[in-house]
Amino acid sequence: MRPLAWSQPEQNRRLLEPLVVTAGVLVAVGGGLATALIHPVAGVAALIGVLVAVGILVNTQLGLMSFVLVATLLPFAVVPVPLLGNLKPTLLDAALTGLLLAWVFRFLGKPASSLVRTPLDPLVLIFIGLAFTSFTIGVFSVTAEAARFFLKTINSILFFFSVTNCLRQSRQVTSIVRLLVAAGFLASLVALALYVMDAGTANRILNYLTTLGYPSGMVLRYIASTDTLRAIGTSIDPNVLGGTLVLLIPVALGQLFGETPVFKRWKMAVIVAAMGLTMALTFSRGSWLGVGAAALFLSGLKYRTLLVLLIIFGAALYILPVGDVLVERLESGIQLKDQAAAMRLGEYKDALRLISLYPWFGVGFGLAPSIDLYVAASSIYLLMAEQMGLVGLAGFLVIMIVLFTYALRSLPKISDPSLRTIQTGALSGVLGALTAGLFDHYFFNFNFPHTVALFWFMVGLVIVATRLGVSATASSVGSSVSSPVGDPALALDWKSAPKSS
Repeated sequence: MRPLAWSQPEQNRRLLEPLVVTAGVLVAVGGGLATALIHPVAGVAALIGVLVAVGILVNTQLGLMSFVLVATLLPFAVVPVPLLGNLKPTLLDAALTGLLLAWVFRFLGKPASSLVRTPLDPLVLIFIGLAFTSFTIGVFSVTAEAARFFLKTINSILFFFSVTNCLRQSRQVTSIVRLLVAAGFLASLVALALYVMDAGTANRILNYLTTLGYPSGMVLRYIASTDTLRAIGTSIDPNVLGGTLVLLIPVALGQLFGETPVFKRWKMAVIVAAMGLTMALTFSRGSWLGVGAAALFLSGLKYRTLLVLLIIFGAALYILPVGDVLVERLESGIQLKDQAAAMRLGEYKDALRLISLYPWFGVGFGLAPSIDLYVAASSIYLLMAEQMGLVGLAGFLVIMIVLFTYALRSLPKISDPSLRTIQTGALSGVLGALTAGLFDHYFFNFNFPHTVALFWFMVGLVIVATRLGVSATASSVGSSVSSPVGDPALALDWKSAPKSS
């Protein structure tokens, strides 16, 4: 069969029209059968899903936008009707898989649009290969549910390639960052609204999400052995909400102090304040340290005045009624006084024991090989070493070292202030996640694929902003060098130099 010539739409119109009509008829018939045989709203859901899928195929930006909205606002939502038997895929799965297939099919249909190559590509692929190696080693202890969540995690890591191949222009990067900041702000407002309202009303509202696969019953969270409520929003778990904000707050901080913010400066100030207050009310100590490390890194990297903001924000929290609780919780964690901190210390000791017994490739992603061991640790590094061994952990650390080396070395070469601000903000977010990962596991826990995907999204954003920024600077330098008024020797050097990707 002759392939479609994507670059010659006039020649393919006669073929495309009957294909569209046929597809429409099949969707209509399938939707009707789904409505009659599965669920009254199944047909409508199928139609909406097809329309979204077609939109993502036509414009991959829609896929990235769908991911951002789902990951920040409805991270655990599932399709409300079963599609195959009792299978209800999550909205996150649909967004990640749809986007991955969209750009791969577009590449296969139009090979002229080459793949984007980055310094991290082979390292990420090796890391995925190591994950499959460890999975195979422990496959006999893996349940069907664990295998499914493992594939979700791999899908979340593969999202890195979707980001680097779909964001090819600076305006696309700016648009997605604008949506990311706005979605984080909206998620914070939802969390704050649920926090300040009556507990019974807030819990009842959250129970409405059970139709989307969310838990029912008492879902509000309190500090253990107290009546102090923790902010959860639609993330349900306060530490998960904190982990999400660890990635988003540094991006917003960069925009607040950057030369070309995606929103007006006063709006960015409101956004950062809302995110910061929500982060404080999660009472997630690991997330607090992560945001603090990210803010200090960002201030040392570029924005010295950020230190003043941190002091003001800390003083404001201290004088608020909740300030005493914040200080007490941080102190109890440092001194290992409360139950959660003590349990975490016990997990670390047991994790080190397991790692010493299975050091190279870990025990895989199933159950521990013996009943006196278990696979769990409130640290992405220990959890990674348990499941993938020291080899897998080393692979991850190499990726991070290469990422920071590439980004920091390239930073002086980025002349576009917008891309420079996005790059530093996203890089600070990654550092914040790596810091929080010392005490939390949400960036490598297959029960939370959206935080895993958000982490790799931020890694991809750093790479994209760096690559586009360096390429734009090289192009502008090349244009000036090749000008008739330029030095002929410089012009000769430029012509003989390899073109930037």
